[in-house]
Amino acid sequence: MFHRESSCNYCTRRVNSQPHVKEAIESLLGRVLQEDESIGIRTYRARNAPAGPARNMAYRRLLGRIDTMADRVKNVPEAELEAAIDEAVDFVRHNPE
Repeated sequence: MFHRESSCNYCTRRVNSQPHVKEAIESLLGRVLQEDESIGIRTYRARNAPAGPARNMAYRRLLGRIDTMADRVKNVPEAELEAAIDEAVDFVRHNPE
């Protein structure tokens, strides 16, 4: 059953009665859907990427954020960082709420 909000830009649906849909969604999520879960799909208009000076500014801000994150972990061994990332990804996949 669909739940539609204004102008049909959003819907939710239980997928347990449609195995092929459930398998496709689980493949995208990288985890098994629980029986009491439903999915939501939202549509939105794509925005154009910034161009010219705005693009250059966005790029510099992104590099600044990356540098800040790198500074925070510069003394952490690479294996420890990889293990922390793997643990976080595993947690998110298996704890949807």
